Amino acid sequence: MEDAFYPPHAPRKESPGYAAVHKRLVHLENRPCLVCGVRNSTLNDTRHNRFGARAMETHHAFVEWALAGAVDLGKFNAEVVAKLKEQNPREPLYQHAMSRAQMDAWIDHHPDNLWVLCDVHHRHRGVGIHAISGPIWGAQPLLRERYEVGSPEALAALRKLMGM
Repeated sequence: MEDAFYPPHAPRKESPGYAAVHKRLVHLENRPCLVCGVRNSTLNDTRHNRFGARAMETHHAFVEWALAGAVDLGKFNAEVVAKLKEQNPREPLYQHAMSRAQMDAWIDHHPDNLWVLCDVHHRHRGVGIHAISGPIWGAQPLLRERYEVGSPEALAALRKLMGM
């Protein structure tokens, strides 16, 4: 468990841009959870939903929304935009430095800053990205099928969720 100290900000309220991108990624493109591969279309299929996920969610991957006010625009342009320009040389957004408003919008709802995750791999206290360390979380898609990460208590809760 970690403590996070975010700069003061209003409570998270879904922006129209975020809602549209979330709908596109989860419902229209039907993208899979990065960890377990379940999709919105397979949530009710136990063969494809072995963790018992109930919903598909989007996670701010590179910059958490709550940290937007703490991000240095110059560093963001030098680090994030420069790397994205290298990876996406045809993307017009990455061909120049972003303004503060462009950066804030990118953090809030750009597909390059959102990962699709099932609710389990997003928020579960034993295997969710908000609950365990990055190196452990990131290795989950690579683990043998029966290998389990997490404390005995968290694994018991996960097994209960999975109906085991």
